[in-house]
Amino acid sequence: MHLPSHPILRAVAWLSAGVAVAACNSSDSRARAALGDYQSATAANNLPAARKALLELVRAKDDVSEYWAELGKVQAAMGSYGDAYYAFTRAYELDRSNPALVRALTELALRSGDLTQAQAKAEELEILAPGDPWVKLVKGWAAFAELRYDEAVAVSDSMLAATPYDPSATVLKARALYSMKRRDEAVDLLNKQIQAQPSDEGSLSLLANIYQRENDWAKVAQLAHRIEALTPGDQRNALLLVEAAFRSGNVELGRKASSRLLQTDTATVDAVLELWNDYWPSPQRIAEARRLGAEASDLGRRLVYADFLSRWGNAPDAIALASPAATLPVRAETAEANAVLATALSRGGKLGPAKARFDAVLAFDPGNATALRGRAELALRTGNTAAAVVDAQKLVTVLPNSADDRLLLARAFAAAGNKSWMERTLWAAFQDIPGDERIMAALQSTKKGDPAAIQELNAEFARQRDAKLGRGLL
Repeated sequence: MHLPSHPILRAVAWLSAGVAVAACNSSDSRARAALGDYQSATAANNLPAARKALLELVRAKDDVSEYWAELGKVQAAMGSYGDAYYAFTRAYELDRSNPALVRALTELALRSGDLTQAQAKAEELEILAPGDPWVKLVKGWAAFAELRYDEAVAVSDSMLAATPYDPSATVLKARALYSMKRRDEAVDLLNKQIQAQPSDEGSLSLLANIYQRENDWAKVAQLAHRIEALTPGDQRNALLLVEAAFRSGNVELGRKASSRLLQTDTATVDAVLELWNDYWPSPQRIAEARRLGAEASDLGRRLVYADFLSRWGNAPDAIALASPAATLPVRAETAEANAVLATALSRGGKLGPAKARFDAVLAFDPGNATALRGRAELALRTGNTAAAVVDAQKLVTVLPNSADDRLLLARAFAAAGNKSWMERTLWAAFQDIPGDERIMAALQSTKKGDPAAIQELNAEFARQRDAKLGRGLL
């Protein structure tokens, strides 16, 4: 994206001027404080802090287009394109004659894959700035979306003739070539592009996606590492780097890439530990999780580590981490700790106390995913398959995009002897969570002895993976 990859200070002059002349009321005081925080965060290249400061600034002064535009740049630099689009939309509502804002909205719509919105904004842009290259680019992506790949290549070639190594035109052409089964030409184009433009994050990302599609994890790790240096706030790429490092056998890089993510929010810590679970088989991960769990300063992260440890047979450590917060009776602030403790008790063989805790948590919060998952697993372990099915079905409604929980439901149906519903569950998961290797493996296991069915399944899985190659258009 042509917006900066980190916050810049060129807006500070007008930000400072706008705040300095204001009267000393509450909103002005908050705006001055937010501006100071923004400048400090920018000097430290701290994107999350810069975003927080700008959010405070627009709360204090929500009628200044430039404030919203600067927030949009920071959101985009962090890969939060939905939030960036909202910020630029607010800026545009306050200044509809600014072509730069319409151009940013056009680009963000393309990046998120919303071609209809991109075309609408491109029409406005053509009026405000006739001949703007983004108008032509939108037409190229429209051709791509309608499978008119030759037209998409022609549009990109015309743009590249005027501006060699244009990042957006290069990505369009590479995507079109790849879709035309001209993979080597697409890869060659992207390699030449990043050689000439080493900071072209879009081309680096697309090339990484191509190698990911081909399971060349060493090359994915190399490219993701380069992208991280350009956009350190991109969580999606950071997680890809962790996965690629471990899957390519580069454990040291995987640990290093994990380290920064493990200092962030609970959801990200959980995502990293899922990658450890899937792609780092060394016992070292257990020792690392035990150490990090003990050092974690907040309850959310301690509970994530506790659940990970109990999953791998370290129930005593998990119980030690969860017990202090798992007080009774269950309340809102103790429900998750009790669910994690119950899971650790169950995995440690203390089934009665585990069941009592699960029941208490679910009586208070029937949608607690950790408790539903743990009680379903406990029911399977004790042969109560009907109860396992009920809890797993509830769990899937709470977390419909969780492949692990879909597989748990399939296991529950299989244990109950209901093969048809087990297969239906896997097929639904295959369609709802496309490109997932674990679901694919489970579904393949149901087709043993049927080569034609396996061939058809493999072809559909390949189509799903191709569709995931470049989410969004840029």
